[in-house]
Amino acid sequence: MNKIGGLKLSGGVFCAPMADYTNVAFRVLAREYGAALVYTELISAKALLMKSKKTARMLSVSEKEKPVFLQLFGSNPADFGKAVSLVEKKFEGNFVGYDLNCGCSVPKALKGKYGCTLMDEPQIVGQILGEMKNASDKPVTLKMRLGLSHETFLEVAHEAEGAGAAAITLHPRLGEEGYGGEANWEKILALKKEVKIPVIGNGDIKVPLDAARMMKETKCDFVMVGRAAIGNAFFFKQANCAVMGEKILVRTEKESAIEAKRFLELAKEYKLKVNDVRPYFIGFAKGFNGAAIMRNKFAMSKTIEEIEGVLDLHFP
Repeated sequence: MNKIGGLKLSGGVFCAPMADYTNVAFRVLAREYGAALVYTELISAKALLMKSKKTARMLSVSEKEKPVFLQLFGSNPADFGKAVSLVEKKFEGNFVGYDLNCGCSVPKALKGKYGCTLMDEPQIVGQILGEMKNASDKPVTLKMRLGLSHETFLEVAHEAEGAGAAAITLHPRLGEEGYGGEANWEKILALKKEVKIPVIGNGDIKVPLDAARMMKETKCDFVMVGRAAIGNAFFFKQANCAVMGEKILVRTEKESAIEAKRFLELAKEYKLKVNDVRPYFIGFAKGFNGAAIMRNKFAMSKTIEEIEGVLDLHFP
């Protein structure tokens, strides 16, 4: 299966929505390295309705990165329908679909009663997805965990499918687990057996072969890569090799430097700020000689030019 709703996709490896990471420059980079679908950072439905300038900037999309899904968070069903309608009118053509975040479990999300807290309210999830679907003809999807403190994912999945969701992404951990322990991939298989819509597997894809292994073991239709790609968009090229049964390309230091410099080019092209760029480079500084020193220099950089100087120093 290579479709989500009526959307045809060119591959099976997606770039996960990640706060502070999946800005327009990184999404373009991910697509250039083979991600079949990219997602925005999670964006507040309520902030969209309040016409937040910061939120509006986060909706910037390049032709180079399409197809793109917009991921929304919140808790009031009515907000979602209005938010999607607003985006359809003011940002027409930017997005091919809309995703509901039911997976974020950071303290801010729990306090705000959004993200993974919605896993305790399956009917609300169904209502939100219904509002989103009524506001657009484009595919509406859901990204979720197993539950907040106990498993509710199958109940939520049934509500989502009944509301017209076109696909479901499952990160098989409880919200209260954060990223601790191991993702239970058997639950992805359990979900696949329960629903008729495509299932996207997510969680603990740490090396490229994990992408192929997840597809084989869980029967999921697509895989979504998150943390492994931070500072390493080349991972998408490697994961695609694994999924296709091809020889996995090696990420050399030269290739890493090419990627990082390309990210800087894109950051400048899309006029990103240093706070948008710094997280990528903190993630990039892994596995190299002097990585700790390099990472600290990136973290302390106050301008994009300073980051570029650190990169040039280590990769002349």
